[in-house]
Amino acid sequence: MNANQPRTSKSSRSSSSAEPPAAGKPRRLRALASDLQKIPASTDVTALGEMLAPYNLVQNNFTTLLHTFKKRQKWRVASLLADWAETPGCSVRLTATHYNLLMAACVKRAPKRALQMLARMRVLGISTNVVTHNTAMSAALALDDPRGALKMFEEMRSLGIAPTTISYNTAISACARCVDGELALSLFRDMEASGLERNTVTYTGLIHACAESMQLDKAMALFTYMDVVGIERNLVTYSVAINACTRNGQWELGLQLLHEMARKGIQPDTVVFNAAITACEKGHAWDTALRLMAQMRQMGLKPTAVTYGAAISACQKGKQWQKALALLAQMSEEKVKPNTIVYSAAISACGAAGEWEAALGLLQQMDTLRIPRNTICYNAAIQACANGLAWQHALSLFDSMKAEGVERDRVTHNAVVRACERAGRYQEAFDVRMKAAALNGGAGGGAGGGAGGGAGGSDAMEEEEEEEEEDEDEEWHSSNAAADDGRQLLRDQR
Repeated sequence: MNANQPRTSKSSRSSSSAEPPAAGKPRRLRALASDLQKIPASTDVTALGEMLAPYNLVQNNFTTLLHTFKKRQKWRVASLLADWAETPGCSVRLTATHYNLLMAACVKRAPKRALQMLARMRVLGISTNVVTHNTAMSAALALDDPRGALKMFEEMRSLGIAPTTISYNTAISACARCVDGELALSLFRDMEASGLERNTVTYTGLIHACAESMQLDKAMALFTYMDVVGIERNLVTYSVAINACTRNGQWELGLQLLHEMARKGIQPDTVVFNAAITACEKGHAWDTALRLMAQMRQMGLKPTAVTYGAAISACQKGKQWQKALALLAQMSEEKVKPNTIVYSAAISACGAAGEWEAALGLLQQMDTLRIPRNTICYNAAIQACANGLAWQHALSLFDSMKAEGVERDRVTHNAVVRACERAGRYQEAFDVRMKAAALNGGAGGGAGGGAGGGAGGSDAMEEEEEEEEEDEDEEWHSSNAAADDGRQLLRDQR
């Protein structure tokens, strides 16, 4: 150094070369991520830009932030960051990787937003890849659009993007939602031809698809084949297989699978127990259903509204109305919130035993607890009145349905007619028949003819009504179990 050159202190050198704080320092980046998660929902792009200005964000910093928000599912912050990155003069340029992270941050809590990100990529001409399409397919399923998910799968293939195991698993899950077992089997074979791994999620999804398509033989063959090829069965696999047996009338086989789990040392969870108790309901095995509930508690598992609904329905099928009411009371003690399905099952249990007063009491409870009362629970209460010869109450409920805007279907009219006819009130029965005929645009009086027909058509009508009641019962239980399985499968795939 030149002796005449003034000596510069260390502190002044540091000061003169000072730059804005770098966001690349891990600690500062974590602090920024934490601060961003606390910003108000009303924050706009301009305010965000002012907040980010001191940090000099660059590509890799921005990517790290999006990874953080994807992991924590902070979709609002991630979306706002994307809007900021698209402002003129921004130092960050969004790439396919960024959009994939943005979509993944949105897919669970804001799936519609995830698909909007995909649309934005297309508008901007940013190339998509297999991760993009996999995430978009999951978003479509989250929006209950399985056909849309399958369309995206085909689009991916048409673009020359090779699907992965995750792609096929999501597509097979979509097939289950579409009740298309044959397409699911075709995709399964395509995986083999492509040399892709077929794992537990693949087999579980395919079993589900076959079961939904009422192909129990294929579903159980796949379940057995998993052992042959050394693919592990998990809790979701067993839950889906048990539900498959139940939906296809093989409830005893479903219970055998539960016992098989115990032999293999696999501890069932609430979803598996719910499937098994639903199997008991199909087999009218109320005592087994109650034993399974006791076993759940011993294992530290808390019964849910689905559990109670299936158990109460099993009691109804087994004509154990008092046990059904005891289960309903138990729900209150355990602070499990009952729903329309649970009350419908309990009312049906009372109705089957002719305990119409108890049934009406439950219907009133629903109103007190502000639980929606639908056609099914009203029909169950009217049928209870019919069995108990309480025709006046049946007519009162019939009128209440109209006042509350609840649909009165064929089961409703038949139940009211039966209540009147059993009490010898043939004129009232005829009047209800006329109302039903007017609604259906017909000229006749339905089962039994006119007022003088009376009990002549009653036996045939009762047989028809019992079949309709079974159909209603089957419909709500099947949809409840299917929804439970679908949610579990989707969580497992993600």
